Amino acid sequence: METFSWQDRDEDGNKVVYEASHFGGWWQLTSTPKVGRAMKDEVQPTPADFTEEHWRTLRDLLWRKYQRRRVSWDLIAHIDDILAGKATNERRDQRKK
Repeated sequence: METFSWQDRDEDGNKVVYEASHFGGWWQLTSTPKVGRAMKDEVQPTPADFTEEHWRTLRDLLWRKYQRRRVSWDLIAHIDDILAGKATNERRDQRKK
């Protein structure tokens, strides 16, 4: 499993930490509010749905890592296919046959 995280702001202006995990050919996104060290263990991540903005942010993050040879091109290509509508982000074991 590969996990990538970034920070953003929600509609109210509060900081949110997004964490995207790639496992088994699909991506899963969770979000948590940004808190200090003392409260970090008390906050539970919440599953979130990907928006086009999340996909673009994740792609940009992976592109920067790819330039430093830290991730595979396959991850970026998969996100490009999702953004272009050529692929979907769904679990293989839950696909409709």
